[in-house]
Amino acid sequence: MKKRIPLISYFIICIINISFAQNECNCQMALERLITKIEVDYPGFKQKTDGKFDLYNNHKALVIAKSDTTTNTNCIKVLNDYVSFFKDEHIYIETSIKNKNENENLGESKPKEKEVDGKLLASNVFYIKIQSFKYDNITPVQELIKLNQKKIEKSKALIIDIRDNFGGTDDVYQPLLPYILTNPLRIMNVEFLSTNTLINGLRDYAMQNVHKDSLKAISQIEDGLKEYKDNLGKFILYDGKKVTIDTIALKSEAPKQIIILANKNVASAGENFLFSARQSKKVKILGTPSMGVLDYGSIREFKFGCENYTLYLPTYRSARLPQYQIDNIGIQPDVYLDDTVGDWLNFALNYINE
Repeated sequence: MKKRIPLISYFIICIINISFAQNECNCQMALERLITKIEVDYPGFKQKTDGKFDLYNNHKALVIAKSDTTTNTNCIKVLNDYVSFFKDEHIYIETSIKNKNENENLGESKPKEKEVDGKLLASNVFYIKIQSFKYDNITPVQELIKLNQKKIEKSKALIIDIRDNFGGTDDVYQPLLPYILTNPLRIMNVEFLSTNTLINGLRDYAMQNVHKDSLKAISQIEDGLKEYKDNLGKFILYDGKKVTIDTIALKSEAPKQIIILANKNVASAGENFLFSARQSKKVKILGTPSMGVLDYGSIREFKFGCENYTLYLPTYRSARLPQYQIDNIGIQPDVYLDDTVGDWLNFALNYINE
């Protein structure tokens, strides 16, 4: 068990590539290989088809028939049609094939808004906007909090606006947790689906820093993979436990009330933030249900034998499943803001001051 953990940690940051040769594929071949890849390696395949396998097979047959008469230029639409069955925004495909009908001149681009911003509002309320949890925003969030530390600590309330935040990395919001939490976090662990692709990816990554003649090191790597090799097609619980209790050091001075603004475009790591933050006794989420893209995660690049296509696929499922699903449901707000609420920030301020 102890040997397995570092191997899987390495895998989380590496790129998975299929071992068979890459070549240009016509649409029928590309779809055939994509279907095989999804059915074997997608950790959500079994649950997403449970109780509706006939519906899935009918969908697959229709898409296969369509692929027979589809040109390579339009094939990406067929491939996307197939994966749409799973309703998982963490599955997507990229192609190197250019569509001649694409309009390359999209006009002048609009100036980008600041994705990370903060200011002190009236009534001693501090406002923070984080429109993306992408890696590039780790430092801006850290700097914003450091620069405004005293203002945040002395504020009676904190509004965190993550509307239209499609996710990224959980590292971005970590500096906020000491201000918003009131108790230790219960974090659900993840399960990896053991497949030959997973095993080969773990082995290849671990072997990068091992001399090929080092029989002892190679033997240790294989020992660490034994649980996965012995359980092909089954889920392996990372770290051997379903729940981790994370005790985060809380700030001695912090706002007494936390409002989080979230809409339907909050997804992935954005939803993970909501999932964690709502465990605090002083947090209220205002807005609409989030997108619902949190059950399967850690997207990685998969080559599936067609050099003109690249598949991006989740590599694990949450240990919440199947009891507590969030995909296509979303994180529900504490206070729903319907379309008659025009100014969400103003509503939040009034809510705080009532």
